[in-house]
Amino acid sequence: MILVGGENLMDMIQVDNQYQNALFKAIPGGSPYNLALAAGRQGVQVGYVTPISEDSNGDQLEANLLGSNVQLLGPRVPEPTSLAMVSIEGGTASYAFYREGTAERLVALDELTKNLTGDVAIFHIGSLALTGGSDALVWEEFLGKAIDRGVKVSLDPNVRPSLVAEPDVYRQRIKRLMTKVDILKLSDEDLLWLFNDNTDESSSLSELRAIANAELLILTRGSKGSSIWHNDKWYEAPAHPVDKLSDTVGAGDTFMASILVWLTKNEKLNELALLVLNEKKELLHYAAKAAALNCEKQGCNPPWENDLL
Repeated sequence: MILVGGENLMDMIQVDNQYQNALFKAIPGGSPYNLALAAGRQGVQVGYVTPISEDSNGDQLEANLLGSNVQLLGPRVPEPTSLAMVSIEGGTASYAFYREGTAERLVALDELTKNLTGDVAIFHIGSLALTGGSDALVWEEFLGKAIDRGVKVSLDPNVRPSLVAEPDVYRQRIKRLMTKVDILKLSDEDLLWLFNDNTDESSSLSELRAIANAELLILTRGSKGSSIWHNDKWYEAPAHPVDKLSDTVGAGDTFMASILVWLTKNEKLNELALLVLNEKKELLHYAAKAAALNCEKQGCNPPWENDLL
C-alpha cells in the first residue's frame, strides 16, 4: 500500500468574471490529496490518513477519494475544510490559503501510527502539512516512526513561500527530512527557495546532494522536463507534450504519484539502488505522460490506468 499524509482542501479556482466580480469553481485539492487521488486511479492500493471535515466540502473530498479507489484511513471531524483561492494566468496557477483551525490539521500521532500495518510499503508526505504549527511536528515524528518500522518514505515539499511564517525553521525541517527519506522530489523553484533563494541552480544542487540521502532524487522543471540523480549521476528526460493546455493544477502531484505507482507496480521500491538506465527512462516517461494528461483538464483531474497504457 501507498500510505499518504498531508493536507486536503477545496481549490476555489477562478473560471470567469461577471459584473466585475470573479467567479470561482470549488474543486477538491491539496498536494498530498491530489497524489492519493492520482495513485488510486492507476490501480494500486492507496490509503489516505489525514482527517477530513464533516462539512459539505468534506463530503465532496471523501467522495472523490472513494471514487478514485482510495481507502479513507483518517477520521471525519467537525472542524471546517481548508480553502485555497486559485488564480490562473496563462495556464499557471497562483494560490492563497486559509487553513487556521481546519480539519486537516487535527492530526494525532497515536491515530496515525495505527495505520502502519504490514501491507504499507511506502509513506508519502509533503506540502502545506510541513509548513508549521503543531501538525507539522506530528507529521515529522510520524515519518520517523514509519522509517523505524521499515517503511520507505517519499517527500515532495511542494514549497508555498507565502504560507511559511518562519522560513528558516521550515528550511531546517525540510533539510532534516532530506537526510532521512528514500525518494525525494523537488521542483526547480523548490530547490532555489529551500537553499536560501539561491539563483544558481548548480550550486543549489551541490548543496542538496551534500545533505540528501535519498536513493532516488528527482528534479522537475515543468515544460523543460525532469531529471533523476541516481547512483551519483544525473539522468535527463523531456517533458511529455500537452495537446491543449488547460492549467497546471495538480501536475506535479500527478507526476509524483506516478513515480510511486510505477515503482510499486514494477516491484522496485525495495530495489531502488538497482534501477538500470532503461528503467529510469521508463519511470520518468510514465510520470511525465501522466502529468501532461492532467494538464489537459481543468484543475487536478489525473488520468486513469487505461489512459496511460
